[in-house]
Amino acid sequence: MRGPAFLFGLLLTVTAAGAADKWNVAFFHDEKDSELTLVQIVFPSERRGIAIGALIEKGGRVKPVAIVTGDGGKRWEKIPLKDTPTAISCVNDSACWIATEKGVWLTEEAGRTWRKVSGQKGILALHFESATRGFAAGSPKSIWETKDGGKTWTPLAVTKEIEAKPEYTAFHTIGFGGKVGMVAGTSRPPRRDDRRLFPPWMEPELEAKRRSWPNLVMMAETRDSGDTWKIATASIFGIVSRIIVDPAGFALALIGFEDTFEVPAEVDRIDFKTGQMTPLYRRKEHAVRDIAYLPNRSIVVAGTEPTGLRSLKLPSRVVIREGSIDAQNMVGKFVDHDVDYRATARDVKLATAPDGQLWAITDNGMILRLDRR
Repeated sequence: MRGPAFLFGLLLTVTAAGAADKWNVAFFHDEKDSELTLVQIVFPSERRGIAIGALIEKGGRVKPVAIVTGDGGKRWEKIPLKDTPTAISCVNDSACWIATEKGVWLTEEAGRTWRKVSGQKGILALHFESATRGFAAGSPKSIWETKDGGKTWTPLAVTKEIEAKPEYTAFHTIGFGGKVGMVAGTSRPPRRDDRRLFPPWMEPELEAKRRSWPNLVMMAETRDSGDTWKIATASIFGIVSRIIVDPAGFALALIGFEDTFEVPAEVDRIDFKTGQMTPLYRRKEHAVRDIAYLPNRSIVVAGTEPTGLRSLKLPSRVVIREGSIDAQNMVGKFVDHDVDYRATARDVKLATAPDGQLWAITDNGMILRLDRR
């Protein structure tokens, strides 16, 4: 017979399990005749947040929207947008910009009203340093700078140094930390086997044998807040989809790979002094889609659990893990977060509020909040 010690131990186990950090659903679009696809979320303050995306209504009609909160995620409101958004950046909890397929829009009311300030097209990533100065990245083969709050955009001449065809080349992520900034892009000419007669699910054996090819990866770097830039290129497998810069001397890069590569993605550390890239996280069972870096030097990796052929892009369970970088810049064991069982997706994106509160969105209309215990 098991005595009181066993019961006490069991009680501790249950209490600890109940007290685990958990991602809970803060918002979910669950309407019969429409689907909500979210592409990015920002929380410029503890109370105000904006997620951007589009409603896909019955019959295929697309209605761009922003989902906004002013009370820390307790209530959310859908705000119609004129164009389909691709990126968002904020400098405070009132002034934010979105890039769309047809231009750049500004809100000075935390996302509740928007006005068009520029017709600049092709923007895939935005970063504003102040209410007047910002940078954008996109296609074809372009990085732009604005000094008047997004009204006019000037291309950076440094991109002309890249020997790649503009029609196959794009920059798609921006990271700034202090005076250091990095913009990553990829040049990928089409392959002959990109034009298939049948979808991957009809030819699984051919898809499994399809070889991964390296891409030309481009990295523009500034160490003086964008006054001067240097460009570097390398041939690597994968695409750098996210850059986070730590002013202490390194950056974190999320690299996504082709569907036939051995792992879906990996997180690397880039040392500013040596330029060396060191893998920090790579798992076959975790298709990482975004990363966050916290002030306590924790790395949060968010994605999905691949099932079957990765090329099918089927919704699957959301998986979010966290690991810490120690004084020797080594990463400890990554620990699974508890995620609401309803959270399934093809894509996941993260945001960190100024108070450290973590948020996540999925491409099927769910907003998640991490509740620490």
